[in-house]
Amino acid sequence: MSVLCYSARVLANEIDASKLPAPAARTIDFARDVKPILENHCLKCHSDEKPKSNLRLTTREAALKGGAHGVDIIPGQSAKSPLISYVARLDEEMAMPPEGRGTPLTQEEIALLRSWIDQGVVWEPAANEPGTQVTFAPTQGWTTVSGNREKFRELYWQREGWNGGLENLEIVQRPSSDSKLTIQGHILLDDYKLRLSAEKDNLGFADFGWTQFRKYFDDTGGYYPLFSPPLFELNRDLHLDVGRAWTDFGLTLPQWPRLVFGYEYQYRNGTESTLQWGPVTSGAETRSIYPAFKELSEKIHILKFDTDYELAGVALSDSFRGEWYRLSTHEVNESSYTLGGPGMAFTTADEKQTYFQGANTFHLEKQFADWLFASGGYLYSKLDSDGSLEVETLNPAFLGPTAAAPGWDAHPIELQRESHVFSLSSLVGPWEGVSLTAGVQNEWTRQTGLQTAIVNVALPFAPFIFPLDTPQTGRSDLDRSVFSQEVGVRFTKIPYTTLFADARFQQDDIGDYEEELNGLTPFLRDTDAKSELKDFRVGFNSSPWQRVSLSGQFRRYDNETDYNNLIKQSPTTGASFKGYPAFIRHRDLLSDDAQTKLALQLTPWLKTSLNYEWLGNRYHTRTEPINIDPSTGLPANISPGTGLLAGTYNSHIAGINATLTPFRRLFLSTTFAWQNARTITDANGTLAVQPYEGNIYSVIASGNYALNERTDLITSYSFSTANFAQNNLATGLPLGINYQQHGVEAGLRRRLSKSASVGLQYRFFRYEEPSSNGANNFDAHAVFATFFCRLP
Repeated sequence: MSVLCYSARVLANEIDASKLPAPAARTIDFARDVKPILENHCLKCHSDEKPKSNLRLTTREAALKGGAHGVDIIPGQSAKSPLISYVARLDEEMAMPPEGRGTPLTQEEIALLRSWIDQGVVWEPAANEPGTQVTFAPTQGWTTVSGNREKFRELYWQREGWNGGLENLEIVQRPSSDSKLTIQGHILLDDYKLRLSAEKDNLGFADFGWTQFRKYFDDTGGYYPLFSPPLFELNRDLHLDVGRAWTDFGLTLPQWPRLVFGYEYQYRNGTESTLQWGPVTSGAETRSIYPAFKELSEKIHILKFDTDYELAGVALSDSFRGEWYRLSTHEVNESSYTLGGPGMAFTTADEKQTYFQGANTFHLEKQFADWLFASGGYLYSKLDSDGSLEVETLNPAFLGPTAAAPGWDAHPIELQRESHVFSLSSLVGPWEGVSLTAGVQNEWTRQTGLQTAIVNVALPFAPFIFPLDTPQTGRSDLDRSVFSQEVGVRFTKIPYTTLFADARFQQDDIGDYEEELNGLTPFLRDTDAKSELKDFRVGFNSSPWQRVSLSGQFRRYDNETDYNNLIKQSPTTGASFKGYPAFIRHRDLLSDDAQTKLALQLTPWLKTSLNYEWLGNRYHTRTEPINIDPSTGLPANISPGTGLLAGTYNSHIAGINATLTPFRRLFLSTTFAWQNARTITDANGTLAVQPYEGNIYSVIASGNYALNERTDLITSYSFSTANFAQNNLATGLPLGINYQQHGVEAGLRRRLSKSASVGLQYRFFRYEEPSSNGANNFDAHAVFATFFCRLP
């Protein structure tokens, strides 16, 4: 027997039993009498997850084993069991729950625990009995699509044709009551997930896994009805395979810090569509509607180390992440195409980027008293990155008689960044129903960038390359200091009601230096910026009656930034350079947001909730007056030089949900949502930019009906429609979308036995898009059968 165990027994023998409440004079039922006491007072600190003093009160075996102070429960002898002296608070140093960690036990609760121990520590049957349980659900189905198959793939992340595999697989083996092995996941077409984990109490765990899914993209570009054809396709199967593999090892030894070591690999491979649509010309009209794509290969390796422990009542944790990143992309964009012409020009861009970023976070927290909790942390992060960019124009002769095709070869591009972040926060109270929170955070970041590039120019009448004599060089420095403060108050003295108010303030100081030499448009710019953010939120939650609850909140967000352009000139001529964004002096984003929700249970078989949100954003800008176009030197009204309302955004969102159970065998649920949004941008009288507004309506309904004890009918319906568009066909590209989307699902599930069932499911999808003249429309039908089984 250890010294600690011996000391605990000596302490128990010295307890004056007369100071304890007498045992309860009745037979104890664990579920009724003891389990609520453990859940309300003990399991917060003595569960399976990081138990204090290594004492677990989750099973009879673990409870009788004791913890770091030895045996705490002696069956049949409650007066000599240290646990009783702790909860009776006879020893101030060992009083449980500790001051500020929970509510002390009442005399009646201690009496129940005494009787429970005296009657032999009876426990409910353990759920973690040794054995093996297997669950699997094979599925097989067929999907047929008529119409735009690529659009169907993009919306529903699946292909047409056969699909199937294991929809669910889980194998759980318990070699003993304190250990577990688990295999789980699913294996479907282009969708995989596998995980293997092993864990043992008081020792550690290991976790291995791999997951991958495929994301599809539509290969069509924009739509312009006045061209023939009005829409173009790439005729490529665009998709990305997105995956992640990981392994974690953890040590959870008694009296040791919790240690976790891990490695993770993330990747994305494939081809995706982009919105850099190319220009198409017909006569005197040109519109950017030709689709574009990007091939990419992205790989990330991550090393992880986490530890947490407790020292003198202070919880400490440290987390390290080391990330090695590699990206390679090949982007193809059409540069010029004339309807009926002999060919087209393309621009390709090859980009490579690698970096290492290391970050370490240290955090500590302590409950100083039942009314005071405080925490603090420090984050250090460092990034070293290298990149390159190559831009080339293919078939430059098709660009036009006067156009030039610039090319770039930038290597290397270097970026370094270093950040320090400190934070402190506290929770005070509650006093008379009032609790306060406060926090501050400081951040310092320094970033430097270097770039060298060779510029080439291809001319249509001589489609070979003319490199500029001197490589272009660029340099940038960024220094940023951020100081933020947060305060909050909660008031709970009003019955069944909570009032709250929060405020966040943030001050940014930014120094930005940018320089470009020997390029096509060399410039030098040195800018200081100061930003002031104010974010307020007030609201309430109230449930004055059992079947009614109401909540609401209002938020105002205001972020103002002032720019002081110290230097803005051409380094070769010394002339003032007023190009974008050097003429901007002030920006302001003011946002108001109001939300409310009402939940009602009018009858036992009907529950409803209603919610509404309003959001209004206003963007203000102040500039210097610019009456000369910097690119041409000709008079032009570029900027008025005054403050203006640059744009507004307003949105209304409303919804209602209802759950109906008119009788035991029928369950119905439905949700309706509506959103109206309107965006207005100041465009200096340009007719190509018009207000962008519309509505989105959506409905989701589902129902379950039990035909009998073994058979269930399952149905669902989803509907969504939007009518966003811009009235700018004559001068621009008609952006926006009008669509209707329907989804119907009907199925039957039959229980063959207690552990086996079979299901048959039919799905129907319809998508209609008038804004593309039906080019993206499709109908899809799918039938799937699934068998579910659990052994034993």
